[in-house]
Amino acid sequence: MAGPGSVTRVGENPIVCILRIVLLGPMGIGKTTAIRSLCGDLMVDCDVPNMDPSSSAKKNTTVGADFGVVELDGGEQLHIYGSPGQDRFDFVRGWLLSMSIGVIVMVDANQPDSVQIAAQYIRTVLSVAETMPCMLLLARPISAEATDRFSSALTKMLGMPVPAITADVREKSQMLDALDIFSSLLVTT
Repeated sequence: MAGPGSVTRVGENPIVCILRIVLLGPMGIGKTTAIRSLCGDLMVDCDVPNMDPSSSAKKNTTVGADFGVVELDGGEQLHIYGSPGQDRFDFVRGWLLSMSIGVIVMVDANQPDSVQIAAQYIRTVLSVAETMPCMLLLARPISAEATDRFSSALTKMLGMPVPAITADVREKSQMLDALDIFSSLLVTT
């Protein structure tokens, strides 16, 4: 994955450009799992026991910003942050978005309200930065026909297309492919 140079010298002081992207999505979609598959045990997660089992059967939930580092070609690093999925932590989303160069929104396009959920997250991104590169990652198995229906409905709702790919967040190779595809958005915007 290519990116801008990470160190520029100004006098004697190096200026470091940190490449940061954020994973957004609802609780339980796999943001922590995606970071773990990319970074292994060299990640920081903010999982605590889920005290609201009525909202999700998930045993643990993220209450801060998960964090991992992916080594890029040329010695650069990509910092990946996973935002909590619960709305009560929307202030964390805003903070993460304010310091990122791009966003991957993760959704389950099989859910009946998936278009509304994806649109909500994309509008959140656009409210912080209208030109922020954004891509959808369909994080659950889905047919090509269902993907087309989802993408068409989302484009109609937002009035603009949003690139979408599918990947198994548990598979490092698929997540690296997703990052590679996402990098093309970073280069062209």
